[in-house]
Amino acid sequence: MGKVIAVANMKGGVGKTATVVGLAEALAAEGAEVLVIDLDPQANASICFAGDHELKELIENGHTIDGFLTDLLFKKKRDIEFAQCIREHISNVSHLGDQLPVSLLASSSELRIVERELLFRLNRSKTDLNWFIEKLHEIIKDQLRRTRKNYDYVLIDCAPGISLLTEVSIRLANLVIVPTIPDFLSTYGLQTFCSNLWTGEIARESVLDKPKKPHVLVTRRRPINEHANTIERLQNERLKSRPNFHLFETEVPERAAIATALAKSMPGPPSRRNGATRPGFSKV
Repeated sequence: MGKVIAVANMKGGVGKTATVVGLAEALAAEGAEVLVIDLDPQANASICFAGDHELKELIENGHTIDGFLTDLLFKKKRDIEFAQCIREHISNVSHLGDQLPVSLLASSSELRIVERELLFRLNRSKTDLNWFIEKLHEIIKDQLRRTRKNYDYVLIDCAPGISLLTEVSIRLANLVIVPTIPDFLSTYGLQTFCSNLWTGEIARESVLDKPKKPHVLVTRRRPINEHANTIERLQNERLKSRPNFHLFETEVPERAAIATALAKSMPGPPSRRNGATRPGFSKV
């Protein structure tokens, strides 16, 4: 069974998608079969792998995570299967002359509407929030059980904040990575995010299994005092009797090449990258 890795943070713009894309392609370059599940309505990971043209096709055919959930939760039918939504070997980045074995379950902006509809029905029916989370947990867990046997790793790109799907993903993951820029604003809510889902009220009230303690990954590290001081503060977390998170020794430096690599190098359809490895992600 493939290992499930959720990449999440309450704050946006800290390198979640870059971490997912880079890690997926680095693992694939080592020979692993990787599935990326995009649970962010911004669909940035989907655009990085599929490009505009192919993502448009997936959305039109309902072959996205929101298409699957809409079909199952609201239409009460199974016209669209989970496996149908997965686009196999979608990356055109190559390593040693071979296409990287990265597959994608894409997202779209409609995923935000799906979650809003769930909350609307929750309020209208006066159903307990935990019931909806349990239902989603059951659905995603069942689909992952069927799917993950075909992959070595399943990487989940979670939306910023603590959405229903983010909480479910974190609870199902074997490893939770929390990327953060080492500055005051990016780390301001880090303790709250970790304590809420792992030790706080949300964790205590949930009937689901307690998630694995998260691992914080420093991203976009620059050689400035603020970053050095923030990292030292993050390192001090291990001195607590009950630390809220672990800290990776690995750090991702800020590089213009990383941001450039996430953009498409070919304009217009099919809007795919050239067959070259990404700058900055050849090794981890």
